[in-house]
Amino acid sequence: MSTLINVASFHARPGQSAALGSALLSLVPQSRAEPGNVQYDICQAIDAPDTWLVFEQWRSRGDFDFHMSTPYVTQFLAAVPDLCDGEPDLRSYTLRSRDTGEQTRPI
Repeated sequence: MSTLINVASFHARPGQSAALGSALLSLVPQSRAEPGNVQYDICQAIDAPDTWLVFEQWRSRGDFDFHMSTPYVTQFLAAVPDLCDGEPDLRSYTLRSRDTGEQTRPI
């Protein structure tokens, strides 16, 4: 079974960056506590502070699907239209570097 990695980018509506960031950061403790979570981090773009990124890693698609059905995620998603300028950009990836036996090296 391959690890599932999702990267979601959110662009705040004018004047909503702080509220969007706060809403995203509120998801961290609960998401990290889920049994299938491997990593859950929120990033803010240095050169475009209205752009926020969620980087999440799950043991399986089922673990991610469960996460998306939790009350705190569905509540956040209901607020997205008011907080974001446009739809979030969600990309899913399969981790390949560990599958090849390569060691990760510090950058």
